Amino acid sequence: MKCIYCNSEVELTSSDIITYAITGAKLTKSFVCKTHNAFTNDNYEKKYVADLDFFRNHLGLTTRDGKPIQYKADISIDGTEMHNVKISNRASLYAPKDVVAGVDDNGHKILMAPMERINKISKGKATAVDISDVTLHKTITADSFLGFYAVHSVAKMAYEWYCYINNIEEYKTEYKDIVDYILGNTDGDFVDIILERNYYFAIDQLSEVGTNAFFQYDDIDGYRYVVFDFWKTIAYRVRICKSPNGVIPEIKSFFFELYLYHIDGSKTKTAFGAYPLDGKTKPAFITIKPEDMKIDLWREFMKRIEKIMSTMVLSIYTLKKEVDLISLKLKKYDEGKIDVAQLLGFEENNIVTVIEIISLLHANKDKYDKTKAFNSNLPIILNLRGDTIGRTIEDKEKFIKTLVERDKSKTLSEYIWQGIFTFQEIYGYEMKLINQE
Repeated sequence: MKCIYCNSEVELTSSDIITYAITGAKLTKSFVCKTHNAFTNDNYEKKYVADLDFFRNHLGLTTRDGKPIQYKADISIDGTEMHNVKISNRASLYAPKDVVAGVDDNGHKILMAPMERINKISKGKATAVDISDVTLHKTITADSFLGFYAVHSVAKMAYEWYCYINNIEEYKTEYKDIVDYILGNTDGDFVDIILERNYYFAIDQLSEVGTNAFFQYDDIDGYRYVVFDFWKTIAYRVRICKSPNGVIPEIKSFFFELYLYHIDGSKTKTAFGAYPLDGKTKPAFITIKPEDMKIDLWREFMKRIEKIMSTMVLSIYTLKKEVDLISLKLKKYDEGKIDVAQLLGFEENNIVTVIEIISLLHANKDKYDKTKAFNSNLPIILNLRGDTIGRTIEDKEKFIKTLVERDKSKTLSEYIWQGIFTFQEIYGYEMKLINQE
């Protein structure tokens, strides 16, 4: 095996084909030398990933050691504006383990912490604020998805995925152009954005928010492409090389083998096709260069990106992780070590949503079909159209009120434990089905 960038056989390292920070489904191979692995990471991927920290946090992705992703945002608290505050979840603001730091409009440093601690730091000069209503502001720019670091990172992932899926284990001259682009030796239009509405309609039926999907194909322009559908938000098309043997396909339809890498760590494959309704031979997709993206088009993509904020991916593995965490907190709640606000993570979306889901599972457990997979049961029990759940702010607030009332009547613990025990039973059914396959 040799480096797919330079053919070096020295110090080959394990490359994260899909950058580890944007996927739950790890995909690695030792076919990149130490020098070029470091080059792509230091020059593109670190900045690309940092720009996506806000979304990575909301998708439930974590650091390599399992800690929540931190991101920077501006917050308003009781008339005080704090900028560039590091946040990981609501508890990091309402019950911080350390001092919360930011700057005011004039660039002066502001610290926030429980009064006992902040008074020691400020020597009695601190001002009390009401933290019952915190407003978070986060500015999202197109550059995070369409800028220099983004498109070069995408090109790197597409090329390495292409080599991985086709068992290419050395650099070949037919890949010189894409490799030179990735390594910064040349500029060029190697990455564009798919605009085809029919494509996005199809991918919406085949994947869920947070999934990274890839496929390769030959287009009528004589080039081979890799399409990288990122988190079910934006589909990038990357030109890899000339079509093998210089063959230009004269076909009126395209069929693709789609590889899906899910947020919960699972990997699947499926297929879909594209066919022009007018019967004429055309390129598979309408595309646009990233730098040519207009504001009206970007608004359409923002609608897709915003789903990350309001949608939770429902898989047996994702829920298992969340339910285990709630179980630990519920034990502390039962022991009187934390109150209802801390139990609910100060109204953290994922915690509240999972409690609602497991409660619905318990209430409808007689409808659960043990012979069918978890995700086949969900649409019936939760009245969903797919494998994701979305709740409005009003829905969330209404459900939280019922939980607070249960806390007052001393029935909250039993209510949540019933949901946990039902979910654990269902998880057992699912594992039996998987082992039978």
